Amino acid sequence: MSGFDVSRADTQRTRGLVAFASLTLSAVLLIALMTGNEPQSDASPIGPETDMQRPLAAVPPIRPDAMADAGQTPAAEPPAMTRAVALDPVELNYSAFTDCVACATTIQVEREVPRGGTLAGVLDDAGIDRVEAARAVAALNTVYDLRYLRAGERIRLYVETTPDEDGGEDAAPLRLNGLSFRPDVERSITVARTWDDEFRAREVQATFDRDMVRATGDISTSLYVDALNAGATDRVVVELAGVLAYAIDFQRSIQPGDEFDILFERFIDDEGDVARTGDILYVRYAGRGEPKEFFRYETEDGIVGYYTSDGASAQRLLMLTPINGARLSSHFSRARRHPILGYTRRHNGTDFAAPTGTPVFAAGNGVVERANRFGSFGNYVRIRHANGYQTAYAHLNGFARGIRSGSRVTQGQVVAYVGTTGRSTGPHLHYEVHHNGTPVNPMTLDLPTGRQLDEDEIELFEAERDRILAIRDAAPSAADGNAPVMADAGNGAQ
Repeated sequence: MSGFDVSRADTQRTRGLVAFASLTLSAVLLIALMTGNEPQSDASPIGPETDMQRPLAAVPPIRPDAMADAGQTPAAEPPAMTRAVALDPVELNYSAFTDCVACATTIQVEREVPRGGTLAGVLDDAGIDRVEAARAVAALNTVYDLRYLRAGERIRLYVETTPDEDGGEDAAPLRLNGLSFRPDVERSITVARTWDDEFRAREVQATFDRDMVRATGDISTSLYVDALNAGATDRVVVELAGVLAYAIDFQRSIQPGDEFDILFERFIDDEGDVARTGDILYVRYAGRGEPKEFFRYETEDGIVGYYTSDGASAQRLLMLTPINGARLSSHFSRARRHPILGYTRRHNGTDFAAPTGTPVFAAGNGVVERANRFGSFGNYVRIRHANGYQTAYAHLNGFARGIRSGSRVTQGQVVAYVGTTGRSTGPHLHYEVHHNGTPVNPMTLDLPTGRQLDEDEIELFEAERDRILAIRDAAPSAADGNAPVMADAGNGAQ
């Protein structure tokens, strides 16, 4: 024999055919997977006749005779394969909510507390179940005293509604998920339903950056208007009037061309808005006579006041004018023709014309001697002060709360409101000052000043005075880039 083994050759040929068939099958499957796995466009819907149900290309079967030649048993033809496609989760969520008929929806509702109203009444008017409302109010009482809830306060309610299967919004009762309001610019009060179906309240304190700004200008229209144009706010102007009330007659002393300079605090929130203004640290007013200059200072016993550069208190025994924004309509006079009676008689006071309801202040600390109707004076208040002084306020529209005979009042406290009761031709305040029983002209009184800092305090005051002057010289103008003061939850500008 030649040494060539026929049986060995057949075996090797059979093994080669099997290996070739395996490689061919693998290649065909790989090509089919690659060509059949093309991405679909998001815009193409997946319908019943799409590629999702279309089988991959069938793999050509191996010939039975070839496998028989290789000594193998013919295998069954492999089944057709389908391609699994995963849906986009966003589309699934969208479909779940758009196709949902009875899903709950949370909406925000805003309500305003009416005059004389309560939070429970606001919730009841909004359609909240009274039991749920009582639970929310009880939780709120743990952080906020509802006695201080003001008329006009805006309450935001977060309410969950569940429509019926037909989509009707009124089919199910409203479910209160929470509420919130801001009693002032520094606080936010919230009540929220928790995971255990209880209500929990909390109070959040806002934080602000403190700036020192300066409002300066000349009088062209009025102190009020020109100070606002210089960057001050209503609150700053009111405080300014209180500081200067002891030294300036606002009805006669203020003239065009007078100069003012105010250094005050301003508080800025995280968004750069002015949340509120703070204290006035420095005031200078230059008009008739010597300029008036005052510095804010807190004494060692905790009393805050305004003092001149040499430590004399700006506060005097009595204010020159116990009303703001009024016009001097009639002077103190020994003889004046009475506008109603028609004959000449003594006018023992000063008249200030002002709209009905304008607040009237106590000119100084004292005790109310009477607060009632008093003949031709109409509604009348008389206050007894120190050193033999008395002040009287007539033709009032009404009295402030708590003002009655025997009440103690402080300087600047509102005691009554301008009116036209009694023998009067129009709304005005008739103001009198008596010293030891004798009427005196309140506009020419040389009243004693308040506190004079002693030697032990003057050194500390001078250090504070110099610090304030340094701040004043470095402070930016309040009118530069002045953002409007926030007003939220019914709170006005601060």
